[in-house]
Parts: sequence; structure tokens; C-alpha cells
Amino acid sequence: MKKQLLLSAALAASLSVAPGCAEKQDAVSGITITPAIKTRVTELHFDTGDCIGLTVTKGGEDYVHNQPMTFDGSVFTGSGLLWYNDLNEKSTLTAYYPYSASGVPAEFSVANDQTGGNASSDLLGAVKKDVTPGNAAVGMLFYHLMSQLTIVITNNSDAAVSGVVVSGFVPTASVDLTVPAATAKTGAATAEIKAREVTANTSYRVILVPQQGALTVTVSTRDGKSRSKTLSSATLESGKKYDMAVLVTNVDIELTLSGDVSDWGDGGSLGEGGSSGGEDGGGGAAELEYGGETYRTVTVGDRVWMAENLRYMPAGATVGNGVWYPGSDLSTVAEKGLLYNYATATGGVSARANASLRGICPEGWHIPALAELEALVAAGPAAGFFNCAGFWIMTGTINKYGNADKGYLLSSEVTGERNDCLSYTTTTAPVTDQVPVAYGVSVRCVKD
Repeated sequence: MKKQLLLSAALAASLSVAPGCAEKQDAVSGITITPAIKTRVTELHFDTGDCIGLTVTKGGEDYVHNQPMTFDGSVFTGSGLLWYNDLNEKSTLTAYYPYSASGVPAEFSVANDQTGGNASSDLLGAVKKDVTPGNAAVGMLFYHLMSQLTIVITNNSDAAVSGVVVSGFVPTASVDLTVPAATAKTGAATAEIKAREVTANTSYRVILVPQQGALTVTVSTRDGKSRSKTLSSATLESGKKYDMAVLVTNVDIELTLSGDVSDWGDGGSLGEGGSSGGEDGGGGAAELEYGGETYRTVTVGDRVWMAENLRYMPAGATVGNGVWYPGSDLSTVAEKGLLYNYATATGGVSARANASLRGICPEGWHIPALAELEALVAAGPAAGFFNCAGFWIMTGTINKYGNADKGYLLSSEVTGERNDCLSYTTTTAPVTDQVPVAYGVSVRCVKD
């Protein structure tokens, strides 16, 4: 995966003819797939050489079955893959990652040892129905079929953490890519899964098969001690990520509620009883429908925030005039949202405003005041909450996209001709800052 890509995005595919099979000579052109996908567990885009498997089904039969498609750095291609001749006959396209030469996976197992990385345990699936042959792109949205669990550790013991193991869950899933969906395999034995170290002594991650059951976390320290705690009924859903906070002492470990937002759909937090919170102050996540888009939301401190950058296109607005893509094209918007100047974000308000300013936020939500952004930082949302979308520079004759490794969150307040905001990078924490009101930056709405 190439670094830095959320949301919701589409996988574009176009199909074309290649020589070889006589009955297909009149078909339209052969397959190329342009990926613009929601992120994997590693980073943000496909790497050169990555391979997906594609199946095309029409009339109840497979026209193409498990065709390997290889990424060349810009598109996926499949050798000799042709459309059928009837341009009006509809078909269903099913794809998955990573490709398996042994066949479309009816089962999938996560690795028991994920200390070297989580990527091999990440299964993606996509389905597109009612597709007819043609040269136009075919959009496919890929979903994570496994569950992601991040263990965030506060270590108050005398020794550093040497490893984290999660046990009690079945490591093998039954997979139905026609949905797509994955569930724990009936009758399979549970296993111990060694977690990957994200940050030494602080953060560890595992990919698990979605299921409900007793989940045990064991933290080992370098003095040879191990401490375990079991959640009696933890529920992990397909495609969701969960966060578990663990306090380690010299005697025991304690599980407490926490919250986190990142690339996967946020499933909330896990604590005693395996609860998953919502917009109830419990640190969990819910969803918000607005402008034809679905946004994850999360409670941080005592406020409910959008967990994704705003993607709303105001009525009458056009890209390049107060609204910009976070990069060169539309494919970046699902992950990073849109960039707005102050006038567009606030609906034309040009003077200093307060926390009641709705602007382009949905009803019941508003653009945060600077104090609300500062309170957000103080409440400590975990790593991944602040999405670096870059910024759009508008000054004098300069009109260009800024640093993709940097991000700004707009506030409702201005000082002179500068917008008060938060600024951060992929390696530094958020701080208060200012940018010219003409610049395009990200917006996160907060609930009234």
C-alpha cells in the first residue's frame, strides 16, 4: 500500500476486447481497473504488483472466474480478459483482495502471528450488480471483511511491554463474496493471535474474524510477567475497527473504555461487558446521513464529532471556486473530504462568528469555535482522528494544492483576514494556528 489515502470511495473498471477466443472477437475492449479504494490495514493505496481476483457472472453462470488482475502502479490489468458480445445483457462483478490462485476463498484465516504485520490478514471484497459491457468505467466499492482491534496501553508497571496476545476468538471465517460478508466458521477452534506493535510500549494491533464471544487480552512485560483480562462478551463486526484501552500495573491489567477513529468504519470501543458505545458519551461511534453521504461520528470528551472530514458540496458551488479536491482529482475526496475557504464553509459569513454558526454543517451541528477545537485536542482522540488532507493555497497569483502530509481544521472564528484553526502533520500533534481566509482547509462539524 502506498501511504495516504477513508472513505467512502469507488473502484473504477473498464473492460475491453483482446484477441484469442473466436466467440469473443466482437466484444468491447479488455479489462483495466483504476483503483480508488477505501484504505487497507497497511496504508492507503495499492502497491505495484498487488493482485485482486475478479469474477463476472451472467445468466446464473460464471463468464469469468477468479481472473487475476495485477496493479501496475496506476491500473489493474488482466491478461486476455474479454467482455461478452451481448452489450445489453447484465452481469455481476465480484472482486476480492488478496488474490488466491487456489480459488475464490470460501474460507479465510487471519494469521496467528501478526507481529510482522497485519496486511496478510486483511481481506477485502466488492460487488457490482447490473453491469453491461462498455468502455465506461464501472465503479466498485471494496469493504474490509475482517475486524480490526487496537490495544492502547498505559504502562504503569516497572518494565516495558514485550508483547500482546489476543485469544478466545475463532481465527477462520466463512466468506460469502456475493454479499460480501464474513462470519466465524462454525465449529472452528479458538486460537491465540499475537498482535503487531504499532508504537513500542503503547499501541498494538490485530485483525480478527468478526464474531461475538469471550475475548482475552494478555500483556507481557520484559521482566517475564504476563497479565490477562477477559471481556465476557465482546462483539466485533465485519469491516469495523475497535479500540481497547489497557492500564498495566505491576499486579494486573485493567480494561477501560476508549475511542478511536481511523480508516476503517469505526465500531466503537470495547470495555468490561464488551459494550459498543454510540452518541451517548461512552466514547463509541455512530453514523450521520447528510447530503447523500454517510459519516462516522464519535464522542470525544463530552462532545459528538464527525469522525471524517466533510465532503458536502454546497448548492451552487463548483470545484475551484471556494471548494477544492484534496489533491488532483475526485478520487481523493472519499478518504480526505473536500477543502473549503472560510466564506464557503460558513455560508458567506465573513466576520468573526461563534459556536452557534451552522454554515454548511447539517442541521443540529455546527462549525466549531476555536475553544471547541482546543477542547477536542485536550480530550485526546487517539491516533488517526486527525486526517491530513493538505490545503489549497490561494494568494495573489498562486493557486495550488499544498502539502499532503499536513492538515488544518477550520474554526468559526477569524482574526482580521486569517482563520483561527488547528494545524497538524502526519508526525506532529495538533496546535492552534491561523491561515488566510482564502485558503481551502478541512471542516469537521460538531453536534450542538
